[in-house]
Amino acid sequence: MSTHDPRGESQTPEELLAETQTALDDDAPNTGSTREVEPTPTGRGTDLPATKGGSGMSAGMWASLILGAVIVVLLLIFIVQNNVPASFEYFGWQFELPLGVAMLFAAIGGILIAGIIGSVRIFVLSRKLKKINKALGR
Repeated sequence: MSTHDPRGESQTPEELLAETQTALDDDAPNTGSTREVEPTPTGRGTDLPATKGGSGMSAGMWASLILGAVIVVLLLIFIVQNNVPASFEYFGWQFELPLGVAMLFAAIGGILIAGIIGSVRIFVLSRKLKKINKALGR
């Protein structure tokens, strides 16, 4: 199996890995040339780190929870201040809701749609990662 790099040259995965390692090494001269890598008995490099999922809540998760709580408080204030009834039509149905509640339903619908699309994307990426790990023999 070979791939084409942006310069149009055909390279094997081992050559690509060697070139990447050369570019990342601090002590290696940055000449743009690749070094030869001795293949392992299985033909696969063992220098790549294994991927492993963490099991704790990161700082980003806590920040997003705090931001979400602030948004919920602001949304509740908006709903209380905008309790003017508004009439809506949807597929022939006619009904009235307070304006703030109607906007809350619209926001919930948007969040659900974004969550579904994000979940599908995460599922696809996790399947690709499993295939890559299986191909590398991990």
